[in-house]
Amino acid sequence: MKKNQLNFFKMMLALVVVFAFAFGALTTKTKAATTTEVDTVTLTNDKSKTLDRKFSMGTDIIKVTVPADGLLTMKLNDPKQREIALLLVNEFDTSQLEDIKDFDLSALEKLESTFNDVELFGYAINSELTWYDPSMHSISVGLKKGTYYLLAYKLDFGKNKSYSTKLSFKAGSNYEKESNNSASKATPINLNKTYNASFNLIDEDDYYKVTVPQAGFLKVYADQKHSTKFRMKVLDDKKKTVKGLKVTKDKRKYTGSVYLPKGTYYVKVSADMMDSLYDSVSYTLKTSVKSTKLKSSAVKVINKKGTKNDKILVSNLKAGSTVKVYADASKKKLVASAVNTTDKATIKLKTLSSKGGKLYITVKKPSISESIILKVNY
Repeated sequence: MKKNQLNFFKMMLALVVVFAFAFGALTTKTKAATTTEVDTVTLTNDKSKTLDRKFSMGTDIIKVTVPADGLLTMKLNDPKQREIALLLVNEFDTSQLEDIKDFDLSALEKLESTFNDVELFGYAINSELTWYDPSMHSISVGLKKGTYYLLAYKLDFGKNKSYSTKLSFKAGSNYEKESNNSASKATPINLNKTYNASFNLIDEDDYYKVTVPQAGFLKVYADQKHSTKFRMKVLDDKKKTVKGLKVTKDKRKYTGSVYLPKGTYYVKVSADMMDSLYDSVSYTLKTSVKSTKLKSSAVKVINKKGTKNDKILVSNLKAGSTVKVYADASKKKLVASAVNTTDKATIKLKTLSSKGGKLYITVKKPSISESIILKVNY
């Protein structure tokens, strides 16, 4: 498919989602729209539930209780060539729809008020527009513990009166938590832990909140399953973009690096889904903070050439830091290490080569990762 054709298709698909989300509720009967009439489904960890449902005036609403933070997967079961859309939204007061009976100006005003704070987290679609593509019959969304609504819409005027969907849930803390599309709703993440997330046509921006415990280089690692126009930025605690972020790319992998003082920051990652060959792209995200590389002026090697009094003196350290000395650049052979209690460290070594050589030294501040290597000739 040519790029302009693909973009046209995606715009049409986005319109289908928006139409179902914004106007589908208008066809819901008053009786079915009240809160007491909405069926509730409570999910269980590592188990799935198959729901065989009937449309009421072309729509259906299910209240879904998520028992813990984790990953919710919803799937259309064997929809064949039926026009169906499933939309997952946050909790809202469905009783506000009970006065909507006709599609007119007052209905639009009521709908706007009702859906003002409603957010769309995910969708599954079966439609001629998507060539009934099975890959669009399911979606997985990272969610917080809480209550959500599954809205089902019949997108045509055919004789289709029912549908079937399977809901699965897996508890876990290693998923993004929708909706994290702004800094104020950022998913809190821990350093050195990998998180699973995804982009789609209605979710192209994700924010993560990270704490830098000591001054150092914040590293952000992102790995996409499929290629997109991927972007990354870091914001400070005032939500202003941090300058100096350097991003490198290796195929679908991106690494960002920027030196930051101790504090709270936000990582924003974005994708241009209109430019992708897929309507949904999963990715992983991991952060770490590396200690600042030692300066060569802070390291002194004392080689007694044949005696056992060889040592390394390291200065300008933060108390509690760990200094490691390696024999090789790949850090496979550790020669010695020491934890300093002051701003200096003395590391005693076995006899160094009388002919001289090379040592590879790193420093690790408390609670953050080891620095990159400083090569020292002696």
